[in-house]
Amino acid sequence: MAERTKRFFSNAVWSYALQVVTIVAGFLVPQAIIGVYGSAANGLVSSLTQIVGYITLVEAGISAAAVFALYKPLVANDISAISRIVTSAKKFYYKSGIFFVVGVALLAVLYPLFVDVSGFTRLQVIIIVVFLGASGFLDFFTLAKYRVLLTATQRNWVIQAASIVYKVLYTGVILVMSGFRAPIEAVYGVAIAPILIRTAILIVYTKRKYPQVDFNAPDGNEKLDQRWDAFYLQVLSAVQNGAPVLIATFMLNDLGTVSVLTVYLYVANALLQICGALGTGTQASFGDVIARGETETLQRTFKEFQTANYTLNALTSSIALVLIIPFMMLYTHGFNDANYIDPLLGFLVLINVFLYHLKTPQGLLVLSAGLYRETRWQTTTQTMILFVGGIVGGALFGVHGIIVGACLSNIYRDIDLVIFIPRRVTKTPVRDTVRRIALSFLQLIVAVAPFAILDVSCAKWGAWILLGIAATAWSTVSCLGLAWVFEREQYAGLVRRLKGMLHR
Repeated sequence: MAERTKRFFSNAVWSYALQVVTIVAGFLVPQAIIGVYGSAANGLVSSLTQIVGYITLVEAGISAAAVFALYKPLVANDISAISRIVTSAKKFYYKSGIFFVVGVALLAVLYPLFVDVSGFTRLQVIIIVVFLGASGFLDFFTLAKYRVLLTATQRNWVIQAASIVYKVLYTGVILVMSGFRAPIEAVYGVAIAPILIRTAILIVYTKRKYPQVDFNAPDGNEKLDQRWDAFYLQVLSAVQNGAPVLIATFMLNDLGTVSVLTVYLYVANALLQICGALGTGTQASFGDVIARGETETLQRTFKEFQTANYTLNALTSSIALVLIIPFMMLYTHGFNDANYIDPLLGFLVLINVFLYHLKTPQGLLVLSAGLYRETRWQTTTQTMILFVGGIVGGALFGVHGIIVGACLSNIYRDIDLVIFIPRRVTKTPVRDTVRRIALSFLQLIVAVAPFAILDVSCAKWGAWILLGIAATAWSTVSCLGLAWVFEREQYAGLVRRLKGMLHR
């Protein structure tokens, strides 16, 4: 247990560090591209990057299925079985990589035919597509098989550390190259170098840490039975993430409104990543416990994880609710072509994030226990609620109705998993989770209430930072205080884990 706790904290710390670097880079890179090459260039790169991301879904399911398949042989230290599984994963990645290359090639050829790329030659677009696809190419043909093993052995922190190096170097390359006003295709060509460095770090670490594992096992022909079920869930997840913008684009027919929505969603996605970082590496930890059949350990640690996750969810969501409108007033100052100050939209977007993370602990156990097939229809229903609710809500109430549809889909999934996981995995009373969710709502309300009553606003960034400090301090005190009062046993267990970790 001590080793699992140590790896959990290592994974969480490095994951939070990566999220901070990612958020900072997310502000700096677009600003540099727009400032030097214009909004059209940033729009071109952003849209191409998103499409390349969708093409990478050809590998969906491989990693999840391979990681799940590795749990039992890792517990038994069966090197032969481990080698067979990672070799099988490699073969699947190679096959998927071929489809990825074909997809990128088609994108390079077809994109200029269907999208107005005025100001860019067709050759420039092709070159940029190839350079943007380089990261995916390296993942499929060199890196992915090592990432699977690191994830299954709860060493996600190595992946996070390598990604931090990549993000910092990548951002530096973009800033320096754009500062010299190099051709935009040259900017993204040089940006391949940090990708190579990240790949090299992970390959060297994995080979040194696991020299006994053979990634070219002659009998590596495992079927990875869960692959297509995991594939289905991952594709639905990707569809859900992009649905609000997709619905708004085609229903509202107002790119100004879509732009407003994307800015609010960027803040929401940053919040999603911060909360999600707590679960980094936890999937493999729970998978290890389930594979060993340690029911009491599973129940105890899951209760503690729920308490930590729900408290963090309430804490971060409350801070964001206090800060988002003052932030938008400052960040969008001078933007006169659309109304970026929309308190109701900000509230709905952040409440949707809060609702999304109420299912995070249960969702992690779905992955840890490999219950992909058993939850296909529930995930499909959630997606249908999202689209039907978003379309109807958009028709009736515009962009606000679209986000209400997203909230309804998360409420359905929250209820479903609250009932499903205790029955199928933890064997704990459903009321325990319901009580913790109720506590999370109470924490959120208490943390936000003083600032809602005061109705604070900020004229300068300095005042916004002070407001952030005050909101963080009060939210931390109130959320932890309520957790201590109502979840004293789990709170004490988390403190013991933290103290033990710091002592070691």
